[in-house]
This record gives sequence, C-alpha cells and structure tokens, in this order.
Amino acid sequence: MNNPLDEFGMKVRKEREARGLTQKQLAAKLGMSHRTVMQAEICRSNPKFETVVLLAQELNISLDALLFPETTSPNELPKCVYDYFKGKTEAEAQKLIGLCRQIEAVNNGK
Repeated sequence: MNNPLDEFGMKVRKEREARGLTQKQLAAKLGMSHRTVMQAEICRSNPKFETVVLLAQELNISLDALLFPETTSPNELPKCVYDYFKGKTEAEAQKLIGLCRQIEAVNNGK
C-alpha cells in the first residue's frame, strides 16, 4: 500500500512552485525549518500532523482530498472557490462563470 503522504508531498511541491515560492520562503512564512518543508515534499520522514495542517492551510490543499481521496466527492469545490463565491448573488455568480467560460474558450482556441 502506498503511503498517503506521498501524494501530499507531491501536491505541496506543485502548489509551492505554482506560487513561485522556494522551500526556504515557504518555511519562513510558516515559521518552520527549510528541512521540514523539504522532508514533507519528499516524504523522507512522516511529518507532524501540525506541519501537514500548516502546509495545507497555507497552500489551500484539502487534507480530506489528499489523504482520503476515496471518501471525497469529485464535485467538491476547493475552499478558495467556495469562499470567492460565498455571498455573491446568483446573477453575479453566473456572470463570473460566463467570463471563465469565455477565457477557457480563448485559451482552447475556440
């Protein structure tokens, strides 16, 4: 059986890099050592639960989706999307979704 933290480590690295952060920069933001971030990413040792939670919060990674993918819904929205649309009217939400579809069509060459 694979270690469920392997997927977590790969996701941490991907999200960190997507934000243009080095391991040292992410560690400094969280008040932890560079080595802690590095070990979490390469799964060299099992990180403390507190470390996993802090990394997940900073990088907006769902612990449920990463550690227990078989129990999460494929239609579940990331927290950042939910927070963005929370409080918007239906008309505002539909307008934003329409804009996203237009951008996607342009990016896909349609």
